[in-house]
Amino acid sequence: METEEQQIEQLKTFWKEHGKGIVAGLVIGFGLFYGWRYYDAHTLASQEGQSEQYQQIVAQLEAGSSEATTAAKQFVENEKGSTYATLAAFELAQDAIDKGDLDTAITALQTARDNATGALKFVADLRQARLLLAQQQYDAALAALTAVSNAKGFASKAAELRGDVLLAKGDSSGARQAYQEAIAAAEDDGSTVLVETKLNSIPAAS
Repeated sequence: METEEQQIEQLKTFWKEHGKGIVAGLVIGFGLFYGWRYYDAHTLASQEGQSEQYQQIVAQLEAGSSEATTAAKQFVENEKGSTYATLAAFELAQDAIDKGDLDTAITALQTARDNATGALKFVADLRQARLLLAQQQYDAALAALTAVSNAKGFASKAAELRGDVLLAKGDSSGARQAYQEAIAAAEDDGSTVLVETKLNSIPAAS
C-alpha cells in the first residue's frame, strides 16, 4: 500500500502536469455559467421591454393616434426578427386595412412573412395573399401561397384561396382542382361547406 507521502507526491506530480488545465476548465465553466445567466437575464429584460412597447403601440393604434402608424413602423424595423415585431406588423396591417390603405397592409405583412416562423408566417402568407387578390395582383397572390400550401393545418385554407385567385384569373379548371384539394385537405366536414359551394358554382363545361 502506498504511504501518505507517496500519495501526496503523486498528487503534486498530477497537479503540476494537469493543474493549469483544470483551473482553466473551471474558469471557463464558471464563465459560461454566469455568462449564460447574464445572457438569460438580459434576454428576459429585452423581451419585457419589447412587450411594453408592443402594448403601447396596440393602444395607440386602437386610439387612432396620429403618431401610431409611424411608431408601429419604427418598432417593427427596430425589433425586426422578434415575435413582438411580427405581432406589431400584424396590428399595423389590420389598422391599415381598416383605413383602406392596402399598400401599407401588404408591406407590413411582407415584413411579417420575412421574419416570422411557423404558424405566424403561414398566417401572414394567407393574409397577404387575400389582400393581393383584392388588388387583382393574382400572380403575386399565388406566389404568397407557395410555402403555406404544404403546411399542416393551413393546406386547406391555402388551397381554397388559391382556387379563389385562379377563378378570378379566369382559370376555372385550375380553380376546380384547387377547391377539390381544399376539400381533401380539410380536417373536418364543417369546414368544407363553403368550398363545396364555390366548387359547385363553377360551370361543368368550363
